[in-house]
Amino acid sequence: MNRNMPEIRQVLAFVAVIETGSFTLAAKKLNLTQSAISHSLRALEDSLNAQLLNRKGRSHRLTRSGEVFLKHSRAVLAELDLAVRNMDALQQRAG
Repeated sequence: MNRNMPEIRQVLAFVAVIETGSFTLAAKKLNLTQSAISHSLRALEDSLNAQLLNRKGRSHRLTRSGEVFLKHSRAVLAELDLAVRNMDALQQRAG
């Protein structure tokens, strides 16, 4: 595995910040602290060696790298959701 592979919790935090528009709301959505969300995003950017968000005070905007990563992150999360649903269906048939 690539040592720069982001952790799923970091990807979830990143997507939640974009979807909610807020670090605080993302933290509430994921049942984490705002500090944990900030730390996850910093660690994600470090592991990717790319800035994903331009931060200015409480506001933030996606960088071009952030736009690209968001597109792929959503696709990966959708695939994981599908995998979980397929596994649930297998368990229902077997059970």
